[in-house]
Amino acid sequence: MSTILTQILRSGFIIDSSLRRRTHLVQSLSVAFLYWFYVFSLFFTLILTIIIS
Repeated sequence: MSTILTQILRSGFIIDSSLRRRTHLVQSLSVAFLYWFYVFSLFFTLILTIIIS
């Protein structure tokens, strides 16, 4: 009985750590996406300002 409980706890820990790793990956990807979106919007605004003036 205790081996089954140990296996359940171990699998729960493995799932928890992989979920945490995936959450960290998604968070870093979203930060990178926001950074590049910001850079692109600044660049696009600069080009539009040059074209209009």
